[in-house]
Amino acid sequence: MMAQQPQAGLSSAAVLDLWEQGVNRHPVDRALLLLQYACPEESFESLCDWPLGARDARLLALRRATFGDRIESYAECPDCRNGLEFDLSCEGLVVSAATSRSIWTTVEQDGRSWELRGPNSRDLADAAAATDLEAARRLILSRCVRGAGRPVDEAGWTDELQQALTVRLSEVDPLAEILIDLSCQVCGRQWQNLFDVVGFLWHEIQTRGRRLLQEVDLLARTYGWTEGEILRLGEQRRSLYMGMALS
Repeated sequence: MMAQQPQAGLSSAAVLDLWEQGVNRHPVDRALLLLQYACPEESFESLCDWPLGARDARLLALRRATFGDRIESYAECPDCRNGLEFDLSCEGLVVSAATSRSIWTTVEQDGRSWELRGPNSRDLADAAAATDLEAARRLILSRCVRGAGRPVDEAGWTDELQQALTVRLSEVDPLAEILIDLSCQVCGRQWQNLFDVVGFLWHEIQTRGRRLLQEVDLLARTYGWTEGEILRLGEQRRSLYMGMALS
């Protein structure tokens, strides 16, 4: 189900369609909308059950095919506010954090065995509706952790055990939460930044969508073409017509 296949990039028309469909949706729903485009052979119910790491691996493949492998990123030092520019690679992120295909993985923690699985989109949607972060964490743990060979008494979980199991979950599905190690060259502060695959890809789709509408507007007024005719033009040819229309 989750084997990586050669991924076709988003066409200009697809960018506009996806942007229009997802503009008022929750990020979890946007991710599934994009995943449906990337995996048309999969049912929506099946995609909802994909671990977040497998979901984001496929979205990184879609991003690479549409916008290229290189991701230009920026962060500010939490201490001195110095700006830091750095590059990421879609392929590098997927290769460095390959996800397990096993649904449940057995780990040892606090002297006993536990079975863990990576959170999926259903878990994330329900956690987003929780009253606070602590409730969200407990919900994820209740869904994704079970006892190996004996029942789990969640009421007896200490804060330390919850934190430890949360760390173990990130080890089971490392691509579900991508943390980038950064270091400030000015003050020496070292920290980790969260890279949000869905948020970043959606921002790029939104940016390209706005640009495409501007191009359609100008070329339609200049040459009398329809939106469909303009969007069917290749990027290079459309860019040349834009240059002539603006001259």
